[in-house]
Amino acid sequence: MRSLPSMPERFFSRYGIVVRTLCAFFILCCLLSVPARAEEVESGTLPADVEAGLEGLLASVPRQGPVPDPAGYAAVLDFVFRPAAETATARPGKTEQGFGAFTRDTIKAPLARILRYCYDPDIPAEAVYPSALRRGFWLPGSDLLKQRVALWDKMAEKGEPVVLRGAEFEEITPDSFSGCYYSYKLDRLLILTRHQGRAVLISVSRQQAPSTVGRKGAIVGDDRNWEYVYSPVTGSTMRGLGWVNTYMYDSSTIAVFYEETPGGNTTGYALFKWVKAGWSNLNVVKRSHILAGSTRFLSGFKQVLESDKLPPAEELATLGRNLRRTPETELRKALATYSEHLMQLGEKDSVLSGSDFWSILKDAGYAETLSRDELVSVHIKNYMKRKLGKPGIDG
Repeated sequence: MRSLPSMPERFFSRYGIVVRTLCAFFILCCLLSVPARAEEVESGTLPADVEAGLEGLLASVPRQGPVPDPAGYAAVLDFVFRPAAETATARPGKTEQGFGAFTRDTIKAPLARILRYCYDPDIPAEAVYPSALRRGFWLPGSDLLKQRVALWDKMAEKGEPVVLRGAEFEEITPDSFSGCYYSYKLDRLLILTRHQGRAVLISVSRQQAPSTVGRKGAIVGDDRNWEYVYSPVTGSTMRGLGWVNTYMYDSSTIAVFYEETPGGNTTGYALFKWVKAGWSNLNVVKRSHILAGSTRFLSGFKQVLESDKLPPAEELATLGRNLRRTPETELRKALATYSEHLMQLGEKDSVLSGSDFWSILKDAGYAETLSRDELVSVHIKNYMKRKLGKPGIDG
């Protein structure tokens, strides 16, 4: 006769979910707890007119939102045009979307080049943002798809700002902190204008709804080589938190690209970003996490846009069109060697050899687990690595 469960067994059977949640919360608090410092301060340091300008831009993102007022966002542009040393301690205030962060950098490429590669909807987004996006594309009805506006040709024009709206799908690469990857839709507003005699592109986005549940992904080797494996298993690769179902609940971004000098060969970049992510509606994102993610994004972006080996824009657009027309069986067959190499790496890697990843890598079967769009994404990443002279495992 089967014996009755012990008191501890009965307790964990009834309260196991609660106990695991409390344990996870305790572990995360230990991981994330630090002495009180600037990143825990909820108030911001931005001037009031800059905060108001940012709020106005975010309110204008939805298609039914108000028309962006140039007078309203002029303070934002004045702020990002200031010398970097004067904005080094800038910090957006905390909002319903979580903590905000501000960062800036310089890209050694003309603004026209950035517009050409980033805002041609035929160029796959993962070719330009290899360290940030697994996949990304404009959704039907977006102005860039309907109007086919060549922003790079319009940047020298004077007059009223060019205002475009649309929606995008994005699936990100595995997060370097949790190992999770997510997909979501976002609304985006683009404003091409001039300020103080310089061309400026303002890109504003707002996540439409919570993301899909976080799934386990792995960064293979050096993150600068843009190699990732995507498991269908939900959860995190963080020790002790593998079972947690996480989400990106909300996010907003205001990015400003501007000519450092009129017609010059360098582009200034400024980013205001807010992120709310975690589980059970608990936001675990700090400013330090946002800044680390922004640094990672910029690293891959600059490796592409600053490279003298970057393929012509039309070559990448043609590549995207051709891959989307290629039969799925051919796409999968062409990744046979790639899948074999991934399996060999998995045999030696402590993360990839775990059951969640080994189940898709064994028998060189990784390509068999991918959808058509995911196969295309791998081919694009491998193509970019070859063209830019980066190490790859695609054979």
